[in-house]
Amino acid sequence: MNIQNNIEALNKDVERNDTFLHMTANENQLSRTAKKFLGSSIADRYYFGGGDENSIVAMGPFLGMGLKSVEDLLGMATEAAKEMLSAYSVNLNVLSGVHAMMSAILSTTNPGDMVLTVPKQAGGHFATAGILERVGRKQDYVTFDLEGLRFDVEATAQKVKDTGAKAIYLDVSYYLNPHNLKELRQAVGEDLIIIYDASHTMGLIMGQEFQAPLREGANVVCANTHKTLPGPHKGMIAFRDKELADKANSIIDGCLFSTPHLTHLIGLSIAILEMKEFGKDYAKQIISNSRTMGAKFTELGYEVRKANNGGYSNNHQVHVFIDKLGDPMELYKRLVSNNISTNFDNPLGGRLFIRIGTQELTRRGLKEQDISNLAVLVDKALKGENVKEQIQEMVKTFNVLHYSFDTI
Repeated sequence: MNIQNNIEALNKDVERNDTFLHMTANENQLSRTAKKFLGSSIADRYYFGGGDENSIVAMGPFLGMGLKSVEDLLGMATEAAKEMLSAYSVNLNVLSGVHAMMSAILSTTNPGDMVLTVPKQAGGHFATAGILERVGRKQDYVTFDLEGLRFDVEATAQKVKDTGAKAIYLDVSYYLNPHNLKELRQAVGEDLIIIYDASHTMGLIMGQEFQAPLREGANVVCANTHKTLPGPHKGMIAFRDKELADKANSIIDGCLFSTPHLTHLIGLSIAILEMKEFGKDYAKQIISNSRTMGAKFTELGYEVRKANNGGYSNNHQVHVFIDKLGDPMELYKRLVSNNISTNFDNPLGGRLFIRIGTQELTRRGLKEQDISNLAVLVDKALKGENVKEQIQEMVKTFNVLHYSFDTI
């Protein structure tokens, strides 16, 4: 076995990645501060807590080494997240978005319970139905108004009544505007558990620029932590009230994880504290950049999906239709050959579109005029022109991560 060949190939992928301009909706970059400990020797260790004055953790007969510095950082981050999310409790021990999804479902519902989710064609997550099936829950779908980009609350309330649903899991990955959560809560009553998946918009929620799910009717907010929240690939769960939080956390911490993955926990804690410090300005700029991107593509002759308030976007996503432009693989190759990374997909009506994300562009420091210039370059690339040199120059120019502790 010649592992060196694999290492060299990996190094080339790292070098290639660093020359791309990433404008996907499901990725972001960690600051150097948040990334600092990911490759350190502390990554080899478990985290059991801070311990006593001698940094010793005692859990019955089990004794282990404590890490007071991590305990202090985690405490600061947890309190900041609780404040930004209006939560009674925040659990940062879960390991990813899907693990957060599973933990939220397993800790708030019981085998045999009916859980309603969002259909894939309405932007729902591909994994939710399969998870529910494997853990012994029944599953059906809420009703979503594709034209109005909102939940049909009357039809969904009737579905809750007809199926005896115990929970609704709002697992939306493709969307442009806040959910009509207050209306949904009013329609379904107070007993039903509503779990809001904020994987895409957690950074915007923390920045107070999207919506406040726990104040608007959700019982639980869960998410991965690497989209608009620019943390590592990890997960988190927030609870609105004490009774549900105590029950759920005892299950999650008691049997649904063993290690919170120490260095990712550190990176996430730092990213949350960056949101506490810079999140409002960051979130505002993301939304402004998204609206600028949508307007510029419209000016260039593209059809762009609009949010249900008539604007181009109220979050980090911009949906530019390309179903009439030719072979999608050829279009994607044109972007990749120009060092542009995006995603194509077709939920919300079945038409192919580019799902552009502005969160990483924003973190790199792009503002409205830069976004307009970028849209022109993407247009040229889609039409077969070579703009690789201009894209690489943009990558070199915008090489500092803003809204982070790196800049302090």
